[in-house]
Amino acid sequence: MPPDTDSTSFTLYGWLVCLWIVLTPFQYGYHISALNQIQAALTCNDAPPAFETIPTCIQMSDVTFSLVTSVFTIGGLAGSSIANLITDARGRKGALRVCAILMTLGAALMGVSGSVLLLMVGRFLLGAGSGIGICVGPIFIAEIAPARIRGSLGSSSSQSEKSPWLTYVLGILTQVGVVLGIMTTQIIGMQFATRSQWRYVLFVSAALGVVQFLLSSVVAESPVWLAARGRLEEKKLVAQRIWGIKEPASAIEPLLEEGLESERSEASNENVTIPQLFGPREYKKPLAIVCFAMLAQQISGMWT
Repeated sequence: MPPDTDSTSFTLYGWLVCLWIVLTPFQYGYHISALNQIQAALTCNDAPPAFETIPTCIQMSDVTFSLVTSVFTIGGLAGSSIANLITDARGRKGALRVCAILMTLGAALMGVSGSVLLLMVGRFLLGAGSGIGICVGPIFIAEIAPARIRGSLGSSSSQSEKSPWLTYVLGILTQVGVVLGIMTTQIIGMQFATRSQWRYVLFVSAALGVVQFLLSSVVAESPVWLAARGRLEEKKLVAQRIWGIKEPASAIEPLLEEGLESERSEASNENVTIPQLFGPREYKKPLAIVCFAMLAQQISGMWT
């Protein structure tokens, strides 16, 4: 009987890799609202500041607090701008490792800071890590998805009918991670919204970043990225681990070829730089549509 190459399921290891990836959007959601509950304790607005060696709060106005909060978006812009460079050079897993490092450093720096400047630097690092992670995470999930449903995530194509529940779950993992992060930081913030404990909210994130970085040593790289770099034997081993295919290497090839189709089509198209995007008229309409869609998404307050 011919080998079965209709891979539409994960192994337990494959699911664990997915959960590891979801830690990144979780951290993003966590820091979207990390300062909300602890604002009064952090900014000394609950009582006048006391003179201490290590300040229990950092006195600032509402305007200054808003600036500290908004630096997160500036870091996000910087991180997302270089995400493709990092992921092409270091792989999907390597990019999320960089994200984990930035998240750890940013959260730890904010946790030990005693000035507005250090808070802003830490917040910028968190934004940069989030910008990288929110770009790379969905790509990573799509590329480790079983080959027969990879192209149908978020759609209702005939391929998704082979395993509709898996298609649906993988399609919403990033959103679920973000929402869970927001919910978690709100719960933790209510518990630690005091002058002596507000730093714990940030240390929790730093600890989570350390855990994610350490676990990366046992996480597989994207088989699609490995194939594009010619690391074929490593790619086959990864495919066996995440999809549970027990057949000979020849049986895995059809699945891997499907995963490479999109990579080849992208490589065959000429890349458009940012200056070129604002030049020719044919790009103006698509750019306007995308900008309007992103603006509507943010105005709707979907993460708040």
